[in-house]
Amino acid sequence: MFRCSEVAERTSRLIDDELGFWPRVNMKLHIAVCRGCQAFVEQMRTTRALTAMAGGAAEEPVPSDEIRDALERYRMRSARIS
Repeated sequence: MFRCSEVAERTSRLIDDELGFWPRVNMKLHIAVCRGCQAFVEQMRTTRALTAMAGGAAEEPVPSDEIRDALERYRMRSARIS
């Protein structure tokens, strides 16, 4: 299983589906047990999606259901912490 630093180094490749089978398994195992890395990967996915939406959009972008769900989870988590 990878360490947190290794997960951070490979997150972009995980999101882009560029990891081989075993590295992907190791990443998913680590993410399953590490809340910090879970949050990091979720933030990276959200950032990627928002960046893609903003890139070159001439009209008002409409967030996908996935983006709205991720933002709602973030808001709920933030409300519990406050």
